[in-house]
Amino acid sequence: MKNYRDFNTEDFVWDINFRNWVLSPNREVNAFWEKWLEANPEKTPQVEKAKSIVKALVIKDLSLEKTEVEELVKNTVSKIDEQENNTTKKIRWFSTSKNQWLKVAALIAIIIGLGITYHQLLNEINEPKGIYEKHVAANPEKLIEVKNDHESPLPIQLIDGSLVLLKKGSKISYLKQFEGNNREIYLSGEAFFEVTKNPEKPFLVYANGLITKVLGTSFTVRAYDKEKEVTVEVKTGKVSVFAQSDTRVEEKATSRELKGVVLTPNQKIVYAREEVRMDKLLVELPKITIKKNTKPQFEFEDTPVSEVLQTLEKAYSIDIVFDEELLSNCPLTASLTDLQLFDKLDIICKGVEARYEILDGQIVIYSKGCK
Repeated sequence: MKNYRDFNTEDFVWDINFRNWVLSPNREVNAFWEKWLEANPEKTPQVEKAKSIVKALVIKDLSLEKTEVEELVKNTVSKIDEQENNTTKKIRWFSTSKNQWLKVAALIAIIIGLGITYHQLLNEINEPKGIYEKHVAANPEKLIEVKNDHESPLPIQLIDGSLVLLKKGSKISYLKQFEGNNREIYLSGEAFFEVTKNPEKPFLVYANGLITKVLGTSFTVRAYDKEKEVTVEVKTGKVSVFAQSDTRVEEKATSRELKGVVLTPNQKIVYAREEVRMDKLLVELPKITIKKNTKPQFEFEDTPVSEVLQTLEKAYSIDIVFDEELLSNCPLTASLTDLQLFDKLDIICKGVEARYEILDGQIVIYSKGCK
């Protein structure tokens, strides 16, 4: 176990666990670091500074040209000079030779200390809209760009047979011919995707800092430039999502497996762009995933609650965590056929004096059993 109490700012910056917490947080990682900071409040200034530097290192993911990096550094130094005016404060670099990006990051961290925020400094080059436009500008002859200015969704058939329903005010860009090992789409706005299955050629949707990867399924991505969150909702199959700032982004994008946060039907990810944080949830109105010709009946008479929950689990393709032995002795008589999933759960839990929570995209039932 690492002794983080002995870490300085630079040590935090290059620690893989710390970087994963900043760039790809999840519930378990958040819990660890929040508890550690609560026990070590004196390390908060170093941790906050290290977090700013790690986020600044995302610059590397934008594949800037050398001249752009030099210009960024030049502008950064100018801003520091303007802030310090004629003071004699010296800028001391970290004693490391890992790469030039740490220098850029350190400059940005210094600017933050002088009152110029990270987001203000990188706004022009790190704005999601800029990423989309830069992609279009870099491949003008090879790309197809489609915009929807109409009220109704615009259907778009891709060369691989996949279907895109583009919502009003949205746009996508993609190569006329999918090249390389992936099928890549850039989205600004909202669209529903029904992807033709091809395990040998994963389908990737880039949208405001979040990458959605599928092998063949249907899902919706909402990623408007003016909104602070990106949302991915799964209708059928499985998808994986990960941030473009993820330290393992290339591995996750090129792998033939679904790596990252994996979503199944009726689950969604809400990605907070400014905080680089993902929350795995259930959609507001989960839909039955079983084919219509085998639609289940939710009429129960003296049925053990454990069997009722298993029926719901199968019908909605959602994991329901409960104590099977405890609830097998709790009978339920109820007609739930015409109710939404969460209404069904409310009635079930009321009938056996239980409660439920949504945790990490699954339903957890808490009960003391039946009297």
